[in-house]
Amino acid sequence: MRGQGDEKNVIGYEELLADQKNDKVLIIDVREQKEIDETGKLPGSIHIPMGNVTQMLNLTDEEFKNQFNKSKPNKDTKIVLSCRSGMRSANVQQELLKLGYENAYNYIGGWSEWETKQKS
Repeated sequence: MRGQGDEKNVIGYEELLADQKNDKVLIIDVREQKEIDETGKLPGSIHIPMGNVTQMLNLTDEEFKNQFNKSKPNKDTKIVLSCRSGMRSANVQQELLKLGYENAYNYIGGWSEWETKQKS
């Protein structure tokens, strides 16, 4: 049995920094609005609460672009998911992989690691 998320589709802090500079990568912060209000979202990311991600991916290209100011991902787009500690984002990653988004990655450090490394 597998651990949290798909081991080959995880990224760490250094890869996240590179992905933040790549406008072809879609980074989704899946934490709840209350958490985003307290900390802000991961730089370069869009915010979609965990329970709404698959629903938002069903928007038309135009609706997605209007709502998030980013292009809607296709099945080949690299999608990086992040939460506070990597658990919720691993669950969303599994949903996306089942839907055929083969380039769905989990940032396993989450906001906790991001914040710690930014301060050091």
